[in-house]
Amino acid sequence: MSNRTWLSLSSSEPLGQSDRVFGASEFAVLIASVAFGAPALLIGLDLLGAGSALSLTVSQLILVAPLGIVFAAALVAAVAWAASENGVPTGLLLRPALGVAGSWLAMAAQVTFLLCWIAIELDFGGEAVMEGLRALGIEGVSREVAAVGIAVVAAGFLIAGLSWVTRIWLYRFAFWAAIVLVIVLAWTFLSTADLGNLMDATPTASNFWLGVDAVTLLGVIWFPVIGDTARFVGGSSAAASGAGSGFAVIALILVLLGGLRAATSEVAATDPALLLVDGLTSFGAVIVVGWLVVATVDQPFILSFSSTTALSTIHDRFAGRLQTIAILLVGLAIALLVPITGIRQVAELTVVVIAQLLAVLLADFFVVRHRYYETDHLYRRKGTYAGVNLYGLVAVLVGFLAAVFISPVGPEGFVSWINSVLPGDTSPAEAGGVPPIIVSMLVTFIIYTILGRWKIHDRVMVSKMRV
Repeated sequence: MSNRTWLSLSSSEPLGQSDRVFGASEFAVLIASVAFGAPALLIGLDLLGAGSALSLTVSQLILVAPLGIVFAAALVAAVAWAASENGVPTGLLLRPALGVAGSWLAMAAQVTFLLCWIAIELDFGGEAVMEGLRALGIEGVSREVAAVGIAVVAAGFLIAGLSWVTRIWLYRFAFWAAIVLVIVLAWTFLSTADLGNLMDATPTASNFWLGVDAVTLLGVIWFPVIGDTARFVGGSSAAASGAGSGFAVIALILVLLGGLRAATSEVAATDPALLLVDGLTSFGAVIVVGWLVVATVDQPFILSFSSTTALSTIHDRFAGRLQTIAILLVGLAIALLVPITGIRQVAELTVVVIAQLLAVLLADFFVVRHRYYETDHLYRRKGTYAGVNLYGLVAVLVGFLAAVFISPVGPEGFVSWINSVLPGDTSPAEAGGVPPIIVSMLVTFIIYTILGRWKIHDRVMVSKMRV
């Protein structure tokens, strides 16, 4: 792959139509491979895991998973449409809604979130590979060694570049191998399950929408990555359909697979890697390890790529192979040195911010500005979108507060402070099953739509848009 192709895949330089490198089918495979990662499986494990906050029943899962995936797929399709139509990464796409300076604040949250997920992916992958090898009688491979091995492969992918990984590794091998391995893994899990007893379990009604909310979160988790890759697809409708379909099918399968595995295991949900391989035969353990190697090894690669892309919206010197590998190494260091509980707490808090950024982007692009951005000005720090869009920041702040007051998440000190100011003994999520992400995104969307239509829509000095 040429140096120009690498640069166009890693920097904030404008892209012409001739620079678009993905067809609709290739992009669908890329997004499906993204959905094959740990988040969908971990959410499925947590929905039905023993001792988890939700503890849904299998009958609830059958309804919750498809509904949540529909919401999540709609979000990623909308982001893909906007990114492809403008040909810019997520960081630049947020400039009209937040202003240039405001988008830098969003970039900080985005990079923090992506680093946390790199660490989570490496920790989960390393732990699961270690447990799988133990089930095969192979000792001596620690979580740290396995995580380093995954990071080394991801670094190799970063050297090869996004185009090679998509067209060769994913399109010709990994995607199809992962599908076969997941089918075999599902059969392995279901062959020992007593589905009759599982279906007869009494559901908890208040947990239904919380389950939908958790699955919908998948669309938020992958929002930065979708925006950073959809810009390389020629045609907004092709990008939207490829993202929606590629994401929905695979994510649904993994959520259902994780949920059913959790329902048939007695291992605590706090140890998802052990839960994944508990009680499996040697053949089952081989399939688990094979799936982890084939389907998840590219996850740190794409998350590191997206992190560097976000940083490159500040300056192009952040773009490039070496810079992206440096981001990957930072994520690896976090995974090896920081307790996973702390990493997840920070990820849970920053994903709330990411959800509000997504909501304000969708409101701005599809409603307030009627799908028209001055694309050339997205690259200019002193152009139409210079400064700070206070209306966008206000909407994001209100949505963030709504989410954390509905369901406090984050570091223990922050959660304790939120609980101290909440009326009553329980949060709205615990007391009434109020879904924090869905409700807070609606709040952000509505607030920005009202403020935008009132203050932005008719003011040329704020946005030189066609009306």
